[in-house]
Amino acid sequence: MADFRRWFTVLAVLAVMAVAASAQVGVALPGGSANSAFACNATAAGTPQLRPEGFTELVGDILISCSGGQNLQVGAAIPTTNLTVYVTNASAITSRLIGSGSEALLIIDEAGSGINTGAPGYGPQAPQTLCTTSVQQTVVTPGGTCSGLYVGMSATGYEIAVTAPGGTTPSANVYQGKIGDFGANSVTFYAVPVMPPATTGVSRTYRITNIRVPVAGLSASTSFQAVLSTNGPTSLPVAGTAINIGVVGNLSKAAVKTVSTLPFQQCVPQPKPTLTSTLTFTEGFATAFKTRVVPGGIVNAIPGNASGNSLYAAEANNLATPYNQNIPGGLYGGFAQNSESGFIYPALATGNTVAGLADYGTRLKAVFTNVPAGLSLYVSTTSAAPAPAVVGGTSQASYAVLVSGEATADTTFAPVAATSTGSDGLGAVALTPNSSGAYVAVWEVTNSNPSGPDVLAFSVYVAYTPQSSSATAPYGTPITGLPPGGALNNVQLSLAPEPGGGTFTAANLSSGPIPRFILSPPATGPFTSITLCQTSLLYPFITGASGFDTGIAVANTSMDPFKTVTQTGSCTLYGYGLNATPAAIQPVVPGCDQISNPISGTNCFPVVQPGTVGSVQASAVLTNFTGYVIAICNFQYAHGYAALTDLGLRNLWSSYLALELGTTAGFGSPRVGVSSIEELIH
Repeated sequence: MADFRRWFTVLAVLAVMAVAASAQVGVALPGGSANSAFACNATAAGTPQLRPEGFTELVGDILISCSGGQNLQVGAAIPTTNLTVYVTNASAITSRLIGSGSEALLIIDEAGSGINTGAPGYGPQAPQTLCTTSVQQTVVTPGGTCSGLYVGMSATGYEIAVTAPGGTTPSANVYQGKIGDFGANSVTFYAVPVMPPATTGVSRTYRITNIRVPVAGLSASTSFQAVLSTNGPTSLPVAGTAINIGVVGNLSKAAVKTVSTLPFQQCVPQPKPTLTSTLTFTEGFATAFKTRVVPGGIVNAIPGNASGNSLYAAEANNLATPYNQNIPGGLYGGFAQNSESGFIYPALATGNTVAGLADYGTRLKAVFTNVPAGLSLYVSTTSAAPAPAVVGGTSQASYAVLVSGEATADTTFAPVAATSTGSDGLGAVALTPNSSGAYVAVWEVTNSNPSGPDVLAFSVYVAYTPQSSSATAPYGTPITGLPPGGALNNVQLSLAPEPGGGTFTAANLSSGPIPRFILSPPATGPFTSITLCQTSLLYPFITGASGFDTGIAVANTSMDPFKTVTQTGSCTLYGYGLNATPAAIQPVVPGCDQISNPISGTNCFPVVQPGTVGSVQASAVLTNFTGYVIAICNFQYAHGYAALTDLGLRNLWSSYLALELGTTAGFGSPRVGVSSIEELIH
């Protein structure tokens, strides 16, 4: 379902198109006939889909359109009312707090929209003027706010609201809402003037915008309704109206996909960023991924004007330039539904905190943990190509760029620059661990397609150089703590910012960055797979007891004509079986464990150089043992041989080749870059 939260009513659209010259918004035409009844109708300007991960989801605008009523006397004070909006199914309203009120606004007669009513300077063509006192006015005094509210007449005979009796200065037409006076899920607009349009064919409009609600944890299809309440000397006749202003959509999806079925080999260096996996984020619905502002909204307020098609315009990268996303109900060429910001109103601001302006566009986050020592981890600085012609401009080709942190404000938008190139051609940058040892990457959406689900994919690369060898772990990095099988299942994907990043507290709904999300549920998966340079050998029968002995031999064939990386290492022997003598009296060979159930390992085997054969006697390293042995050798291409004899080689001699085990148990690693025939030779 598309998000039409800023669509004009039919009346306003017709006025923009100048096809309903007899219908006017907010200006009483001379000579018009008076209606006998004052009537108002409240509708939703749209019912957007809301993200079930979001804390600050922008609901649809509420549009109140009034007609009829009796003419007021020129010079008379205009009656006022207090208008409260209650949002059902919302635990609170999370619109940004500014001063004594909030960014939630009520706009009279679509001020600033530019609709041609034939009354320049008034109604829709009036400048947007903030009423700075009504938010503090809990007791309404007619004519006592915003320098007075009086009925006046323009020089050309139009009935207008003015600041003083007999004056011509238009009165305030933008009112700030106050959150929480009647419950956390309420926002109240105080001392709103109610001047009936009176003349046939004329309507007075009140637009309520910038209401945000927490959706986090609610199920899809949960609806939000606005219930209106009025009071004061004169009330708008809309009390009790319930309006659908939003519905919860589907969760966005994320996935981790490895790009190769063969894992990296621990002993084979990867000196440059080499692609190992892709991280994919898919919208739960067509408008889930949003830019900070509409592209073009920062440069020019006229819908369809292409002057906003500039680099990072959709991220509002220049605070010195007016935002101009300030047309009540503006469509902005269809981009309004894909903006994290609402109606932007710089007249209501504190520093860089501006009413309606989000801190950034939708951000996508990956957290890598338990990254082994010696491994350099890289990510792409952009989503997968092709890039739009103008990144952050008006292109609807979905795209995102790497930013420095999940809550770094877009005061001056500066994506992270690539420092190298990944093996797939994208720009890459190395990640560094934070204070918790986690590696975090965050990308911000710069271009989005409001017509269909966006899919954004990012590349993950690894690089490493094996360190100096030792007898026990000749290629010991980057494998410290590597789980069986070599897969590192430690990347978590989510929208950002989320409370786990420490940027806000989930329980505090009244403040924090906009937008912000829960971690529900995070996607996880392996981002790379690196196998140990080992070979596992099975010796089905070994004995060193009762007058017998077994010779255990291992050949290191990593020196060969097939350009294999030469490797050196020892072997660890794991024995499964029984000792012939009780454990209490069995002898202990220095440096070697006695083998029995449960499993234990020992490095009693000598280091085997490339192109050589090493051997031990079972009687020396596995005293009184009888059973089977698995040898884990710290190099590839190990091959085993065993010879069983009675002592003195008098009566018995038997030999066999050890079986080479596969990698299903996490041991051993396949040959890389050789044919199946060459593998059989080994």
